[in-house]
Amino acid sequence: MSTKRKLSLSTPQPAKKERKAIGLDTKMMILKQYEGGKKVNVIACDMKLSHSTVSTVLKDKNRIREAVNGSAPLRSTVITKQHTGPIHEMEKLLNIWMEDQIQKQTPLSLFTVQSKARSLFGTLKEHAGEDYSQEFVASTGWFKKRFQLHNVRVTGEAASADEEGASKSVD
Repeated sequence: MSTKRKLSLSTPQPAKKERKAIGLDTKMMILKQYEGGKKVNVIACDMKLSHSTVSTVLKDKNRIREAVNGSAPLRSTVITKQHTGPIHEMEKLLNIWMEDQIQKQTPLSLFTVQSKARSLFGTLKEHAGEDYSQEFVASTGWFKKRFQLHNVRVTGEAASADEEGASKSVD
């Protein structure tokens, strides 16, 4: 039976290498240097990056170029998928509507936002024509992910209390 060697507490443990995110400007510099004829190892040494990081950037060069051409800020580190058509328009209009409701201090429920999103999408889909076949489901995950509202508490029944039913139950 094999026994595992236990690490001594007195020996120093190697520090875990911290991950580092690089921006689009750095990624574009890597692409330009590679297209200029530099080898991957040389680029990695010059920029103090690992060989695999440079290779991954070169592999994703099409997505990086699309993000830069799509007017993404060069300081950003994450490339997100950009929606087009009625879904994109609906998200912009919904964001404006939500900001207006927040400014008016109107409580928003998840159901209200989802129904508003569905109605906006339906209207925009009609204007897009019959050739647009993409469907939209206003799920809870979509709402939180697209609007970065992971820690927002959404009001529910308190916003639409049934005053008549409450007065009957008191009697």
